[in-house]
Amino acid sequence: MILIDEYFRHYPARKKVAEFLLRHGINVRDGLLYLDDVEVPTSSVARAVGVSRKVVYLTAETIESSSALHLLFEKLKPELRVEDMAPTMGWETLEVEVSGFPGRVLSEILDRIIATGNEVISVTLRNLLGEKTYLSIVMENPLQGGTLNEISSVPGIKRILVKTPERDKMKLVCTFCEVRYCPRKLEGGGNGED
Repeated sequence: MILIDEYFRHYPARKKVAEFLLRHGINVRDGLLYLDDVEVPTSSVARAVGVSRKVVYLTAETIESSSALHLLFEKLKPELRVEDMAPTMGWETLEVEVSGFPGRVLSEILDRIIATGNEVISVTLRNLLGEKTYLSIVMENPLQGGTLNEISSVPGIKRILVKTPERDKMKLVCTFCEVRYCPRKLEGGGNGED
């Protein structure tokens, strides 16, 4: 991101911290780091990034002393990445590497998916300057081969990665709960009570 590149050009370790904060939606307020309203220890961030705590403190100080950076970082929030949990929920995900106009590519892909009667659960498109364009589409049902061929012929697509749902649904079913996907089962808690 250009703003981070500009302010941290001469400080590669601080730039690494700022990029980490941005990527994870960790905001900076009053010299402290927060994930929503939960304070994040600087030592945890330092360990995750591979820098000293001092570098994290100096990064936060730089962010707060610049009005442009401060405006950006005080508004950050973590995002729910539906595409990460999609296979567990039985949904299929298309991750698309785009080389053309992302809005046009997204529109054409969605037209082809909707034409099959498939339900779109989530769409994520990031086209920030200085970053690779990221496009992810989560669908309720897997696409048929013909539809995938149509999608892959859309101009502006370099590559498509298809993440399919968990095939063995019995791994996800829990007899303890009356829900289809039980968090206790997913965490390895089995069917016993806590």
